[in-house]
Amino acid sequence: MKNYRKVIQVISLILFGVLIFTGKMQLWLAIFLVGLFLSTMIGRLYCGYICPINTVTEVIDKSADKKKRKRIKTPNWMKSPFVRYGMLGLFLLTMVFVFVTGKKLPVLPVLFAAGVILTVFFEPSFWHRYLCPYGTLLSIFSTKKKKGYFIENENCIKCGICVRACPSDAIIWDDKNTYPEINRKECLVCGKCEEVCPKDTIKFLS
Repeated sequence: MKNYRKVIQVISLILFGVLIFTGKMQLWLAIFLVGLFLSTMIGRLYCGYICPINTVTEVIDKSADKKKRKRIKTPNWMKSPFVRYGMLGLFLLTMVFVFVTGKKLPVLPVLFAAGVILTVFFEPSFWHRYLCPYGTLLSIFSTKKKKGYFIENENCIKCGICVRACPSDAIIWDDKNTYPEINRKECLVCGKCEEVCPKDTIKFLS
Protein backbone atom coordinates (compact mmCIF):
# COMPACT_ATOMS: atom_id res chain seq x y z
CA MET A 1 0.00 0.00 0.00
CA LYS A 2 2.80 2.41 0.93
CA ASN A 3 4.73 1.97 -2.35
CA TYR A 4 1.48 2.10 -4.32
CA ARG A 5 0.60 5.41 -2.71
CA LYS A 6 4.04 6.86 -3.39
CA VAL A 7 3.77 6.05 -7.09
CA ILE A 8 0.41 7.84 -7.31
CA GLN A 9 1.84 10.81 -5.40
CA VAL A 10 4.82 11.18 -7.74
CA ILE A 11 2.65 10.90 -10.85
CA SER A 12 0.21 13.47 -9.47
CA LEU A 13 3.04 15.87 -8.59
CA ILE A 14 4.50 15.62 -12.09
CA LEU A 15 1.08 16.17 -13.63
CA PHE A 16 0.55 19.21 -11.40
CA GLY A 17 3.88 20.66 -12.56
CA VAL A 18 3.05 20.05 -16.22
CA LEU A 19 -0.34 21.76 -15.89
CA ILE A 20 1.28 24.78 -14.22
CA PHE A 21 3.86 25.24 -16.97
CA THR A 22 1.32 24.67 -19.75
CA GLY A 23 -1.19 27.07 -18.21
CA LYS A 24 -3.95 24.48 -17.93
CA MET A 25 -4.62 24.56 -14.21
CA GLN A 26 -8.37 24.32 -14.82
CA LEU A 27 -7.77 20.62 -15.48
CA TRP A 28 -6.43 20.24 -11.94
CA LEU A 29 -9.67 21.71 -10.65
CA ALA A 30 -11.47 18.85 -12.41
CA ILE A 31 -9.19 16.37 -10.61
CA PHE A 32 -9.99 18.01 -7.29
CA LEU A 33 -13.73 17.83 -7.98
CA VAL A 34 -13.37 14.09 -8.52
CA GLY A 35 -11.54 13.92 -5.18
CA LEU A 36 -14.34 15.92 -3.60
CA PHE A 37 -16.89 13.41 -4.86
CA LEU A 38 -14.82 10.46 -3.62
CA SER A 39 -14.53 12.10 -0.20
CA THR A 40 -18.21 11.38 0.41
CA MET A 41 -17.34 7.68 0.35
CA ILE A 42 -13.65 7.27 1.24
CA GLY A 43 -12.77 10.55 2.93
CA ARG A 44 -9.84 12.81 2.14
CA LEU A 45 -8.24 10.40 -0.32
CA TYR A 46 -7.24 13.41 -2.43
CA CYS A 47 -5.06 14.65 0.43
CA GLY A 48 -3.27 11.39 1.06
CA TYR A 49 -2.73 10.27 -2.52
CA ILE A 50 -3.05 13.13 -5.01
CA CYS A 51 -2.43 16.52 -3.39
CA PRO A 52 0.93 17.89 -4.59
CA ILE A 53 1.24 20.05 -1.47
CA ASN A 54 0.99 17.02 0.79
CA THR A 55 3.47 15.10 -1.35
CA VAL A 56 6.14 17.77 -0.88
CA THR A 57 5.33 18.45 2.77
CA GLU A 58 5.76 14.75 3.53
CA VAL A 59 9.36 15.08 2.36
CA ILE A 60 9.75 18.06 4.69
CA ASP A 61 8.19 16.10 7.56
CA LYS A 62 10.51 13.15 6.99
CA SER A 63 13.56 15.42 6.95
CA ALA A 64 12.45 17.20 10.13
CA ASP A 65 11.88 13.90 11.93
CA LYS A 66 15.21 12.51 10.78
CA LYS A 67 17.08 15.58 11.99
CA LYS A 68 14.86 15.80 15.10
CA ARG A 69 14.12 19.38 14.19
CA LYS A 70 11.28 20.79 16.26
CA ARG A 71 8.73 22.94 14.49
CA ILE A 72 6.31 25.53 15.88
CA LYS A 73 3.05 24.15 17.20
CA THR A 74 -0.23 25.51 15.91
CA PRO A 75 -1.20 28.60 17.98
CA ASN A 76 -4.46 28.02 19.85
CA TRP A 77 -6.11 31.04 18.26
CA MET A 78 -5.46 29.55 14.82
CA LYS A 79 -7.54 26.52 15.77
CA SER A 80 -10.67 28.64 15.82
CA PRO A 81 -13.33 27.62 13.25
CA PHE A 82 -13.47 31.29 12.22
CA VAL A 83 -9.91 31.07 10.91
CA ARG A 84 -10.46 27.80 9.09
CA TYR A 85 -13.74 28.74 7.46
CA GLY A 86 -12.54 32.27 6.87
CA MET A 87 -9.71 30.85 4.74
CA LEU A 88 -12.22 28.71 2.87
CA GLY A 89 -14.49 31.70 2.29
CA LEU A 90 -11.60 33.79 0.96
CA PHE A 91 -10.59 30.95 -1.35
CA LEU A 92 -14.14 30.51 -2.71
CA LEU A 93 -14.55 34.26 -3.26
CA THR A 94 -11.26 34.31 -5.16
CA MET A 95 -12.37 31.41 -7.36
CA VAL A 96 -15.71 33.14 -8.08
CA PHE A 97 -13.79 36.29 -9.04
CA VAL A 98 -11.60 34.27 -11.41
CA PHE A 99 -14.56 32.60 -13.12
CA VAL A 100 -16.63 35.80 -13.38
CA THR A 101 -13.87 38.09 -14.63
CA GLY A 102 -11.86 35.55 -16.58
CA LYS A 103 -8.66 36.84 -15.03
CA LYS A 104 -5.97 34.24 -14.46
CA LEU A 105 -4.72 34.42 -10.89
CA PRO A 106 -2.00 32.02 -9.64
CA VAL A 107 -4.28 30.63 -6.92
CA LEU A 108 -3.01 27.05 -6.96
CA PRO A 109 0.71 27.91 -7.21
CA VAL A 110 0.31 30.39 -4.33
CA LEU A 111 -1.44 27.77 -2.17
CA PHE A 112 1.26 25.26 -3.06
CA ALA A 113 4.03 27.67 -2.04
CA ALA A 114 2.19 28.66 1.16
CA GLY A 115 1.66 25.05 2.23
CA VAL A 116 5.27 24.09 1.62
CA ILE A 117 6.81 27.17 3.28
CA LEU A 118 4.56 27.01 6.35
CA THR A 119 5.30 23.31 6.85
CA VAL A 120 9.01 24.08 7.00
CA PHE A 121 8.43 26.12 10.17
CA PHE A 122 5.17 24.78 11.63
CA GLU A 123 3.91 21.31 12.52
CA PRO A 124 2.06 19.69 9.58
CA SER A 125 -1.43 20.02 11.06
CA PHE A 126 -1.08 23.83 10.91
CA TRP A 127 -1.61 23.63 7.16
CA HIS A 128 -3.47 20.34 6.66
CA ARG A 129 -6.21 20.95 9.19
CA TYR A 130 -6.46 24.66 9.86
CA LEU A 131 -5.40 26.63 6.78
CA CYS A 132 -5.75 24.56 3.60
CA PRO A 133 -9.08 25.46 1.94
CA TYR A 134 -9.03 22.22 -0.04
CA GLY A 135 -8.68 20.24 3.17
CA THR A 136 -11.60 22.09 4.76
CA LEU A 137 -13.85 21.40 1.78
CA LEU A 138 -12.87 17.72 1.78
CA SER A 139 -13.49 17.56 5.52
CA ILE A 140 -17.02 18.92 5.06
CA PHE A 141 -17.81 16.42 2.32
CA SER A 142 -16.29 13.58 4.39
CA THR A 143 -18.56 14.16 7.39
CA LYS A 144 -20.90 11.22 6.77
CA LYS A 145 -18.58 8.78 5.02
CA LYS A 146 -18.19 5.41 6.72
CA LYS A 147 -15.03 3.99 5.14
CA GLY A 148 -11.62 4.81 6.58
CA TYR A 149 -9.09 3.95 9.25
CA PHE A 150 -10.17 2.84 12.71
CA ILE A 151 -8.45 1.56 15.86
CA GLU A 152 -9.17 -1.89 17.28
CA ASN A 153 -9.39 -1.13 20.99
CA GLU A 154 -8.89 -4.69 22.22
CA ASN A 155 -5.29 -4.73 20.97
CA CYS A 156 -4.42 -1.07 21.52
CA ILE A 157 -1.77 -0.46 24.21
CA LYS A 158 -2.41 3.32 24.37
CA CYS A 159 1.17 4.18 23.43
CA GLY A 160 0.21 7.34 21.54
CA ILE A 161 2.60 6.70 18.64
CA CYS A 162 -0.22 7.01 16.11
CA VAL A 163 -1.30 10.33 17.63
CA ARG A 164 2.17 11.80 17.15
CA ALA A 165 2.46 10.41 13.62
CA CYS A 166 -0.81 11.87 12.33
CA PRO A 167 -0.10 14.98 10.21
CA SER A 168 -3.61 16.40 10.60
CA ASP A 169 -4.37 15.92 14.29
CA ALA A 170 -7.11 13.53 13.26
CA ILE A 171 -6.54 11.10 16.14
CA ILE A 172 -8.34 12.19 19.29
CA TRP A 173 -6.79 11.17 22.62
CA ASP A 174 -7.62 13.72 25.28
CA ASP A 175 -7.88 11.23 28.13
CA LYS A 176 -4.92 8.83 28.45
CA ASN A 177 -7.17 6.35 30.27
CA THR A 178 -9.32 5.91 27.17
CA TYR A 179 -8.48 4.58 23.72
CA PRO A 180 -7.58 7.00 20.93
CA GLU A 181 -10.15 7.48 18.17
CA ILE A 182 -9.72 8.54 14.55
CA ASN A 183 -11.78 11.51 13.40
CA ARG A 184 -12.39 10.23 9.89
CA LYS A 185 -13.46 13.53 8.37
CA GLU A 186 -10.05 14.99 9.28
CA CYS A 187 -8.06 11.86 8.34
CA LEU A 188 -5.86 12.32 5.26
CA VAL A 189 -6.04 8.58 4.48
CA CYS A 190 -2.23 8.63 4.31
CA GLY A 191 -1.85 5.47 6.39
CA LYS A 192 0.97 6.82 8.56
CA CYS A 193 -0.80 5.76 11.75
CA GLU A 194 -1.13 2.23 10.41
CA GLU A 195 2.56 2.13 9.47
CA VAL A 196 3.83 3.12 12.91
CA CYS A 197 1.41 1.13 15.08
CA PRO A 198 3.51 -1.43 17.03
CA LYS A 199 0.54 -3.74 17.61
CA ASP A 200 -1.05 -3.61 14.16
CA THR A 201 -4.32 -2.38 15.66
CA ILE A 202 -5.13 0.22 13.01
CA LYS A 203 -7.10 -1.09 10.04
CA PHE A 204 -8.83 0.36 7.02
CA LEU A 205 -12.59 -0.22 7.01
CA SER A 206 -13.65 -0.79 3.40
